[in-house]
Amino acid sequence: MTKAKQPPAPAPAAPAPAAAAAKLSETNRLKAERLKDMLETKYSKQREDTEEMSRRRAELEEQMQGMNLNEAQKKKYRDELGKLEAQSRREGMRRLTTDDFTPLSIIGRGAFGEVRLVRKNDSGEVFALKSMTKEAMVHKNQVGHVQAERDVLASADNNWIVGLQFSFQDDINLYMVMEFLPGGDLMSLLMKEDTFPEGATRQYMAEMIQAVACVHGLGYVHRDLKPDNILLDWQGHLKLTDLGLSKKVEIDAGYFGATPEDLNVNAAAARLDTRPLPDRKATHVRGQTNLPRDRKLAYSTVGTPDYIAPEVLSQKGYGPECDWWSLGVIMYECLVGYTPFYADDPVMTCRKILRWQQFFDVPDHISRALSTSCMDFLLSFVCNADSRLGRTSMDEIRSHPWFAGLDWGALRAAPAPYKPDRADQIGGLLEQIRTLDARDGRMAAAVNQLTSNFDDFEEEDQSRWGGQKKVGRRDKDNDFVGYTFRRAAPGARGAVATSLFSAEGAAKAGGA
Repeated sequence: MTKAKQPPAPAPAAPAPAAAAAKLSETNRLKAERLKDMLETKYSKQREDTEEMSRRRAELEEQMQGMNLNEAQKKKYRDELGKLEAQSRREGMRRLTTDDFTPLSIIGRGAFGEVRLVRKNDSGEVFALKSMTKEAMVHKNQVGHVQAERDVLASADNNWIVGLQFSFQDDINLYMVMEFLPGGDLMSLLMKEDTFPEGATRQYMAEMIQAVACVHGLGYVHRDLKPDNILLDWQGHLKLTDLGLSKKVEIDAGYFGATPEDLNVNAAAARLDTRPLPDRKATHVRGQTNLPRDRKLAYSTVGTPDYIAPEVLSQKGYGPECDWWSLGVIMYECLVGYTPFYADDPVMTCRKILRWQQFFDVPDHISRALSTSCMDFLLSFVCNADSRLGRTSMDEIRSHPWFAGLDWGALRAAPAPYKPDRADQIGGLLEQIRTLDARDGRMAAAVNQLTSNFDDFEEEDQSRWGGQKKVGRRDKDNDFVGYTFRRAAPGARGAVATSLFSAEGAAKAGGA
């Protein structure tokens, strides 16, 4: 019997396409750069700590010179300083976990994680804790974005960007512990008020401009400015949050560069945040090639469709001026009550933006009610990138006639246009939550009042909070090297010496 002919052996697998190999190479390069940055930061911090320790010891010796102490007393002071230094080092080295916080309420939820109101167990301080699932970050190619957000928040130390206090990780999640802003977001305020008068819009625009200037000053483009990402503190002043799409870039002649990507409008729309905008009268809107790349410009198409700049949708590159377009769209929404390029289909929104001259229109009854300088400022942001205000310097924006007489250095000292609900009670509520036992019946009521400006969310996935199990090949130090961060408390470096020379410290060292 003749043996049946066997099929030929399968050919060896073809090598990976050049594009895939290049992507892998780029991923490894970014990881190597991340590790390098982490080590540089670590050893720079160690040098700073060593220099600070030497300074404190020299300060101690100088102060003891005028205290008429004998050698035994001086030794006690030196020993006490050593103990305080060691205690400070131990506290700085201790890794945070979710066990250090008590979860109180879910105040936000997105595609990759959620935000909870939490209380730090040792101090009682109230924070907003953002958790993000590592597997989702990796699967959706969000590793670079989450690292960028952590980096810019860690770099920021000002009144215009939400403050990051800690970041840490476990085997499942990434965590960012940020200041809690009880006023909710600007979108919620717009939902409530529908539109703002020109004076209120001017104040908010000035604050947003200061916030964006801080982001640019740190060497980042935000790229996702929208009312949802602008939070209000308890006095009603603004701060930027959600910098997950921000890009670290080099500053050169007012422009920032990033990695090029080839995208057309349909592919771009598929990558954008296409969740529908709230129904806020968003109905009556008028009229319903491969080019050489400039490495100084960015090309990634990111952002939310309604607020995205036309140059971001094109393939010609863009710089930080794309953020000013987004602020122009937000200004329009504050004054008119809806966005200028709204469409049910995100692809149509993108097409409208690319042909913005055809579709952009301020209703007559709105334009007649606005000052000439207000209209001029709006049109100086919603325009072509090469003529947009702020493309060369911040002075262009601050010196515009619409802001004549405005004290840019006192924006946060001036009364905000709107104060959050229960603003006068917030201090008392925070103190209650800081001190009450978690099982106290008054705790739930206090939390509900404190979070009244946020939507209600049901508990869905407890693993997002404090998950400790292993997750296969995902090692926490692989994709997220250098993620951990701890912000030094204000005046912390002087606290050791101050406590040493307190009455208690003097008693311990001098035997008084």
